[in-house]
Amino acid sequence: MISVLIPVYNYNIKPLVENLTFQLNKVNIRFEIVCIDDASKRYISENECIKSVSSVRLINLEKNIGRSKIRNLLAEKSTFDWLLFLDADVLPKSENFILNYINCIQSNRASVYCGGVVYEKTKPTPEKVLRWIYGRKREEIATSKRSINAYNNFFGANFLINKAVFESCSFNNSITKYGYEDVLFAEDLKTKKIGVAHIDNPVFHLGMEDNLVFLEKTKQALENLNTLCEQNLLKGDSIKILKTFQIVKAYKLNWLFRIFYIKFHKLFEYNLKSNKPNLFLFDFYKLTYFCFIN
Repeated sequence: MISVLIPVYNYNIKPLVENLTFQLNKVNIRFEIVCIDDASKRYISENECIKSVSSVRLINLEKNIGRSKIRNLLAEKSTFDWLLFLDADVLPKSENFILNYINCIQSNRASVYCGGVVYEKTKPTPEKVLRWIYGRKREEIATSKRSINAYNNFFGANFLINKAVFESCSFNNSITKYGYEDVLFAEDLKTKKIGVAHIDNPVFHLGMEDNLVFLEKTKQALENLNTLCEQNLLKGDSIKILKTFQIVKAYKLNWLFRIFYIKFHKLFEYNLKSNKPNLFLFDFYKLTYFCFIN
C-alpha cells in the first residue's frame, strides 16, 4: 500500500526508522521503508543495523548523486502505489502520523499531501540558533495558511504522493547542486494542474546546522537558484527573493546591493552568527549576495 522513502546523507536514521516501523505495524498495512544513503561519510555503522529490520531496505551509493536524483531513484526502487517522502533529519510529531496519511489515501481527495514541519520549542545552543529561528518563523506554517498558497508552501521533507503522479512529474535530474529543487518540483505540479492538499500532520525538523554551515548552504542555494534562472527552469513568480531582485534590477540598483555585500557581509554575518540574529537582516544579506553573484 505505501512505500516510505528516505534519502540519507550523514545522518543517523535509526530513530526515525524505528518510529515509522512501529506506526506502520500498528495500522496493519502492506508497507516498505526504502532508504538510500548518498555516499555518506558519517553514521555508517549506526545505519547499517536497520538492515535487520523486516520490510526495511538500505541501499548505499558509492558516489553522491544529489537531492533530486536520489528521490527519483527512491521512487524507482519502490513497490507500492503511494510514496511517502521523508527527510532523514525528521521525526513524526504524532503517534498517528502514519494513520493520518492512510486516511488521506482512503479519502481519495488528492494525489499529493503535504504534512508540514515544526520545530522544538526549546531554543538550541547559540551556534545553531539562526537555523532554529528561521525554521520557526518561516517554515513552521499553520495548515490553513499553507493551504492558501498550496504550491508556494510545498515542503519536500514530508509529503505523500501517488506513484503514478510522481512518475509524471519527478524531480529534475539535471539539478545536482543544493537548493530550490522542491520549488521546481512544486512549479511542475502547478503547471500540470496536479492538486496539492495541505494537512496537519507535521514532522519535527531535528537537523539543526551550525550558523556558519547554514549561511554557507544558503549561499549555495542562491547560486543554484541563479543557475536555474539562467537555464529558464524557474520563472520566479513564487520566489520572494527573485521578485525583489527583479524590482531592484529594474531600478538599476543591483550594483549598489552588490557593493553592500562586498563592503558589509562580514558585519551582517557577525549578527547572523550571534545569539539574536535578525531575520530582516538575513533577507537583506541574501539579496545582496544574489546581486553579487548575478
